[in-house]
Amino acid sequence: MDTITAKSANGATDPVPVSALAEDVAAPPAPAVTAEPEAQSEPLTAAASSTGPAVKLNFVNRSNGGPGTQVLVFGKPVTPAADEASSAWLVIQNCAPGWSHPFVWPAAVTIGVIDAWGNVSPQLAIENGQVATVTRTDSGESLQLTDQTTSPEAFGVINQLPQGSVGVTVFRAGKPYVQTRALFPGSQVIFTFKPTIWIGAVSQVREGEPLTSAVVQQVNTEINLIGMAGADIVMTGGGEGPDAKPFVFSLENVTYA
Repeated sequence: MDTITAKSANGATDPVPVSALAEDVAAPPAPAVTAEPEAQSEPLTAAASSTGPAVKLNFVNRSNGGPGTQVLVFGKPVTPAADEASSAWLVIQNCAPGWSHPFVWPAAVTIGVIDAWGNVSPQLAIENGQVATVTRTDSGESLQLTDQTTSPEAFGVINQLPQGSVGVTVFRAGKPYVQTRALFPGSQVIFTFKPTIWIGAVSQVREGEPLTSAVVQQVNTEINLIGMAGADIVMTGGGEGPDAKPFVFSLENVTYA
């Protein structure tokens, strides 16, 4: 298994397993040089204990650039249902070589639903082990936590409306993270996430929108956030024409929770 070395704030170095640091680039409309992705192995990881309330990350562009390149950050459910789709949680655009883009990945999430009439609920904070329900009251529909529990590694939503399906969105930092489109009356969805993110260079992706399977499959770099308080995510490679190289992502300046 390939390794990289992540340098922590105290100057120590930590071997960091790499996950398929190969081609993460969607072909733009103009012809471009591409490379076959490597087989996926373990995710980039810094150390293992627990994840704090938020991880401060900083994307650093040390690449040779490329036409129309965006950097996509998103999450995946552990066992997605057929109608669950990851969202383009963060799309970094126009970040030139030598520039950086800081962002925060919070451990906490919220959920929201949209009903068959297009009505959108307020966001509701939810934690692993908890279950929320969508019910009908005298004043309309309600999304609220219940006394029911589920696995300590997951949280759930139950549609208890007499009729009408709902779409459920999981938000992280107030932005769509994962969406499910049709939760029918009497059914439930269980969300399970690992504390990891996926990152890759893409094109023509809009932040907040569901990702197609083609985009998800071409992003091969997974970063494990367990134990992290912060890190730089450095992108190298790129370029144009016959000298173009695959974009590669690595960790530097890792600090620990």
